[in-house]
Amino acid sequence: MSSCLLRWLSLNAESCQLVTDVRSTSVSTPSHLIQPLICTQAISTLKTVVPGNTPNRRFDVASEVSGRFKAAGFLRYRQVFLTSLPLVFGDFVALVLCYLLGTSAANWLLDSPIFYPGLWNNLTALCLCHFMLGSFLGLFPASGINPVCELRDQISSISGSFLVLVALNGLVGVVTTNEVVTIFVAFPLILIAGPCLRFAARRACAKSRWWGEKVIIVGNGRQGKLVYEFLNRMPQRGLKPVGMVDDNPGEYWISDEAVPIEFLGNTSDLVEICRRNRCHWVIAAVSDKSEAAIQEILWQGSLIPNLVVLSTNMQTPSLWVESFDVAGLTGVHIRDRLLCPLQKAVKRLSDIVLSTAILIACAPMLIVIAAWIKLKSPGPIFFRHHGRIGRNGVRFGAFKIRTMMVNAEAKLQEYLDSNPAAQAEWKRDLKLKDDPRVIPGIGNFLRRTSLDELPQVLNVLIGEMSLVGPRPIYTDIEIEKFHDHYPLYLRVRPGLTGIWQVSGRNNTSYEDRVRLDCYYVRNWSLWLDYFILLRTIRTVLFREGSY
Repeated sequence: MSSCLLRWLSLNAESCQLVTDVRSTSVSTPSHLIQPLICTQAISTLKTVVPGNTPNRRFDVASEVSGRFKAAGFLRYRQVFLTSLPLVFGDFVALVLCYLLGTSAANWLLDSPIFYPGLWNNLTALCLCHFMLGSFLGLFPASGINPVCELRDQISSISGSFLVLVALNGLVGVVTTNEVVTIFVAFPLILIAGPCLRFAARRACAKSRWWGEKVIIVGNGRQGKLVYEFLNRMPQRGLKPVGMVDDNPGEYWISDEAVPIEFLGNTSDLVEICRRNRCHWVIAAVSDKSEAAIQEILWQGSLIPNLVVLSTNMQTPSLWVESFDVAGLTGVHIRDRLLCPLQKAVKRLSDIVLSTAILIACAPMLIVIAAWIKLKSPGPIFFRHHGRIGRNGVRFGAFKIRTMMVNAEAKLQEYLDSNPAAQAEWKRDLKLKDDPRVIPGIGNFLRRTSLDELPQVLNVLIGEMSLVGPRPIYTDIEIEKFHDHYPLYLRVRPGLTGIWQVSGRNNTSYEDRVRLDCYYVRNWSLWLDYFILLRTIRTVLFREGSY
């Protein structure tokens, strides 16, 4: 038994990339978020051996398939190269454009030449540094990565590249005022342009057959179905499912989205199936597997370049977790960032600074909106919606621009009494797609663009809300819909925007909203807030999920 264990560990150390993270359960994966697929189940011993898989046979099979995978190595790296190419191109374009905008700003401020001596040397050094740091952080090709983690790694790589550029210029003694202004202008621009262009590159290549890496799903249970449909729905992640592998397929699941799912074979043939399909990724859904079956999957997976084992624990965070070795056992180290005073202080400071800037920048627009409402409907322009529930259960009044008629509640009741379908919609979602209370024209416009909630920056300044957080709730019915997750909601301030608003918004059910808000609280970080703020810009511009 010890020799079998040593051989398994040796093979695993040489050829397996086992990702260990955790999946959040009560929270299904949001459509845009990169949920990392992970494993928290520690493997303590290799107990029973699957019949027919003796140590000698396993050693022979390992030698044979390892040789086959090495022979197919060119195809693997070719696919990695093709998947990385658009991302590298997008990052380089963002770096060059933002740096040239910085030199243009320096030209305008200092009357210096745009194409100054050393410009192309700086651009070359910047791009090369980003490529090397990005490769080290796994940004190329970053297949299957959660977009929040990708954002963190991309910003880290860009920041490091700018620091290296400054250090190199300092060493050769050529740091000029022109370069200082260029960097001060270019760096903030790249923090926005870089993620946007990378997202655009992923979306542009998502459905191309030459882009992305193939992945096989092991397991035909609920987890396997969830992963298969998610990856099919989100091809921009870079992992494209080929089919399903399981020992007992039976009447295996059919996709709710009518996506054809191919049964590829049994677990014992997993390595050969991967080789035949030129697939170097396997995601194993082991929640309904026996220990012997899990051991077989792990042994087979040790001969595959990338194995991801899904967690059976459904109540833990899925972002910002790390593998943790304890006495040779695989554990997961979870840090709750809501317990970190420094990160919470940075979030509060960011709320104050950004809210003040938004209020000043949007003041002229608020004046125009106020005049428009006054012309269309008599009554107050602003109102305060009292009874909203904040952090720790403290009630507050949310500032809003009035988008409804003065006699709104009477109109709503009359409409519901005469429309059974609307009654069912109201009971299910606590909102109506065709709301009779809304002021025609201006009211619909403000609600579609979410500009009616702009005055809530005052709530952010006061400290009752945050720029990013769960959607505020205020009724007992809403509290009941949160069920056991209500304490999670109370841990943070409600937000002006949030993960629900950028994940389909009104096109999602209230149950989806609860899951998304729980996901946000469990996985909160400053990076997640920054990601949501960037997505909010896109959501507002394209009016996603609004009515």
